[in-house]
Order: sequence, then C-alpha cells, then structure tokens
Amino acid sequence: MNIRASLLLLLAFVCYLEVVAAADKLDVVSYHAAVLVKNGKQTSCEIALIDGSSGFVAATCVVDANGAVDTSSRYEVYTDNYGTRKSVNAPILSGSIRVHPQFKTSSFANNIAIVQFSLSGNPKLKIDVAVDHRTWASTKFVRRSMSNLENGEWGTPNTGGSELSRSECAASSGLYSSNYFDFECSTDTLPSMVGSQCRVPYGALYGVINGKMGIGGIYSHSVIQGDSICDSAKTVHYFVLLSNFIAFAENVLGRGVRTLSTGDFMVQSDLYYGMEPEAFARADSELIIGGNVFNRNSGEAMMTANGAPEQENNGNTAGGQT
Repeated sequence: MNIRASLLLLLAFVCYLEVVAAADKLDVVSYHAAVLVKNGKQTSCEIALIDGSSGFVAATCVVDANGAVDTSSRYEVYTDNYGTRKSVNAPILSGSIRVHPQFKTSSFANNIAIVQFSLSGNPKLKIDVAVDHRTWASTKFVRRSMSNLENGEWGTPNTGGSELSRSECAASSGLYSSNYFDFECSTDTLPSMVGSQCRVPYGALYGVINGKMGIGGIYSHSVIQGDSICDSAKTVHYFVLLSNFIAFAENVLGRGVRTLSTGDFMVQSDLYYGMEPEAFARADSELIIGGNVFNRNSGEAMMTANGAPEQENNGNTAGGQT
C-alpha cells in the first residue's frame, strides 16, 4: 500500500471516530418524548412523536385481543413539555387511533398505530424520524418514564443496550427472518420503573446519522421461553423500525412526516406496506408477547400472539374488523 492510500485510510478512520464521538455526546433529554397512559396508569408504551399532535405507538398497546381498537379503555398522551421535567398531557380519543391495516394478532407483524391528540398551546413541533437503518452510525436504545404521574414529573431517561447481530435476531424469530430490514433486536433490559421488580426492555430506539439523531423505532414484542417475561430463560426483544411506515402515517394524518437520512434515501411509498409472513414456525415452548410490560405483578395480562391463521386488521379506528 502506497503512502497516499495509507493517508486516505487514516483520514477515513479519523472521520469515523469523530462521527462516533459526536453520537456519544447526543443527549436524549433534549429530544421530545411521550408515553401512553391507559386508564390513569402509566404504561411502558412510548409514543414516537411525529409532531405536536400525533405519533406512532405499538398497536399492541391500544387494541383488544381481536386486533380492534380497545374502546373500553381511556388513553392519554403525556409529553415532556419540550425539554423541561414537567409534563403536558392530552386525551387520545379512540376515534383518533388508526391501527395499521395489516397488523396481525398472530405474529405482531406491522405492530404500528397512529395516535392523534391536541396538546395545550398547539405546539408547532416537527420531529425527525430516522430512516434507512443501513446508514446509521449507531443506535441508541432509550427507556423513558415519569417519576410522578400525578405531578407530571419525568424521570431521567435510561439509555444503553446494544443490538444483536442479524443471525442472532433471526434465530429466535421467523418474522424477523422474513423482514430483517423492519426490525432491530436486543436482549438488554433494565429494572421496571413501575409496579414490579421484573426487568423490562427499552421502549424506543434512535438512529444517529451525520451527528444528528432521530427517532427510529419503538418496542414491538418479545420472544420468550415459557409463559412469563419475568421468568423466561431466554428473552429477545424486537423493535419495529418506522422507516417503512412513513407513507401510512402521512396518509392517516394528511400531512408530511419529516425524516432524517443521508439525503438520497427514498422512503417506502406503499401506503399499506406490510411485512412478509414468518419464515418458520415458533417452537412450542416459545411465546410472542407485547404491550405494556410494566405492572407484571398487577394481574394485567400482556398481549400474546395467538398463532392463528393471519387476519388483517381493517385499519379503521374504533369498531373492530370487517
């Protein structure tokens, strides 16, 4: 290798280190956050804000066992009041929840819903959604929670965790194997902030691109051995990436969604893009669970993928399937 080639390699390595260092300095506290509150209780379900009046949430957090919007429950969004430790909250009416039309209760494929709300002051926020996972310099896993719901006080975000390799993610999930570009996975956990000593997964992840950070995905589901996430001998947590669901969100909202990318990436244009079926069946000893992972000792059941023949959600708001 000649001197010129060596210098170019050295320069490229230095640039890489600078990008990594910049990513490490990014502070998630400065990025707008939101959590879902159900029937007056904080859930583990993080809302990936799109702007000041809408966001992505896992469908398993807002549907009943049939995959229809759970109209018997009362939902609210709590946000971080744009950088302060105090919260702003607003109701989410069941008629303002749109579940992805291809969400499947059998496998938790397309585990996405759009929620809309009206915060006081009607904040004019635009949140960057990180797309094209292949170009991310790094991934940041985040768990946000409120330290005092009644007073609207937020705790310090927990960050950490690491993503598993593609082969490790695929080994535990036929859905991932068929749709590896739609997921990230991790085995990392942290103590539950609410209700029990059971360890829980992170709630969301951010993608770092060119020294900037955008919300990239939300917790979707876990593959466990046995019948309890608290006692499972092996648990792998899967996070659905938002990139291929931008067009769906824009169609529901009737307005654009701001994205963060390297600049030459074209987002999926299919309004009702859906994942491929599972590449292989899960083992008899395994369960796929999702929804609220807090309060595991409270008697509130998590949603379990039923493994039945796949049915499409009708994509409507309240009212169930057709």
